[in-house]
Amino acid sequence: MGAHASYSLIIYNLVSMKSQFQFITAEKFQGVIKELSNYEIYPNSENDHLPDHTHLAEKLNCNQLKMNKILKDLFNIIIDGLYDHPLAIKDKVHILHISPYIEEDDKDKNKDWARKQWEKSISIPIVLPVTPRIGEYVEIPFMRTSYSYSTDDKYDSGYVHDVRHTIKGTTQEILILIRPYKTFYYKWEEMKKEYEDNKRWLARLRAEKNRF
Repeated sequence: MGAHASYSLIIYNLVSMKSQFQFITAEKFQGVIKELSNYEIYPNSENDHLPDHTHLAEKLNCNQLKMNKILKDLFNIIIDGLYDHPLAIKDKVHILHISPYIEEDDKDKNKDWARKQWEKSISIPIVLPVTPRIGEYVEIPFMRTSYSYSTDDKYDSGYVHDVRHTIKGTTQEILILIRPYKTFYYKWEEMKKEYEDNKRWLARLRAEKNRF
């Protein structure tokens, strides 16, 4: 871990993995472990309630440089110890995010249209027994407010274009990116365009390199 380590991030990660504190027996870590065990990580929050490294040093009556080293060493020991004591992911939550893909040109040329599209987008946490796969159709009927189509309605259905997994503490957060109206064929077209753009960029790099 380099000299420019973010201690706020280290503390956030330590609290996220506090279930691993039980495996740390070295006496020099016990003060920090006892203090950080009192905190929780809250989803969809800035978690500003967490202490910073200066607060910990003051509360535990410890030299700041020593506290910084304790935090980094504790973090590294926990990470290295995952091979012997894997972090147990106990919970999972799906985030269903339904929104249209808006091209950059459309954002600039049709600002009102783009704003309305984002206003119709939804992002809701839900625990599903089965994770939707890319290409599958997902519908959320309880998001509707009328039986007939209304321009005021939020998006409530679409095709899965991407599935992203993030481990947050002991929770697996599964983000399901859903596009209304557009099947996975459109996703394939976007991927193809990105691939072709990247090929042209690499070709330009090689051409410029060969000039010198």
